[in-house]
Amino acid sequence: MMKLSYDEMFEAMSSNDSGYDGRFYVGVHSTGIYCLPSCKAKLPRPENIVFYDSREEAIAAGLRGCKRCRSETFPDVLPSWLHDVLKYMRENFNEKLNESQLIEMASVDISTVRRYFRNYLGTTPLAFHRRQRLLYARRLLETGTDYLNAAYECGYNSVSGFREAFTRQFGKPPGRYYAR
Repeated sequence: MMKLSYDEMFEAMSSNDSGYDGRFYVGVHSTGIYCLPSCKAKLPRPENIVFYDSREEAIAAGLRGCKRCRSETFPDVLPSWLHDVLKYMRENFNEKLNESQLIEMASVDISTVRRYFRNYLGTTPLAFHRRQRLLYARRLLETGTDYLNAAYECGYNSVSGFREAFTRQFGKPPGRYYAR
């Protein structure tokens, strides 16, 4: 990999360019932290910046990871609560979630939950869970489970509501997926 120039690294850091994340780290010696180039923290003064090729170099220089950009855990910069919520959603198809349950699971504000889902998954948390439930229902139908049992197994209390949601999601009614 070609070594980046100081000017190129400074420009990437100034514009919060995530394309450079992991290619170099920004050490801010006045605060004692190191960041990713895409960090949204206030731009440090140029005399306080040192660029490092690796996280290990920054740590060896006595710096700690930034809590805002989570430079210590790059490339897995998602918070641990999001992993837990996604795991729960992918494993619990038989219940309908509401936002108060998400707040309790994540221990963060619902706007934070919504923002992470929108930014990293391109959807809302409830729409993501509904899609997981409907994908599970489609698998059940394809393996021979009847329409009514698939609906109830996925937490739908109304067969008509299940049919409508299924048709909206997949463009075909559930009967078309049923393996006879």
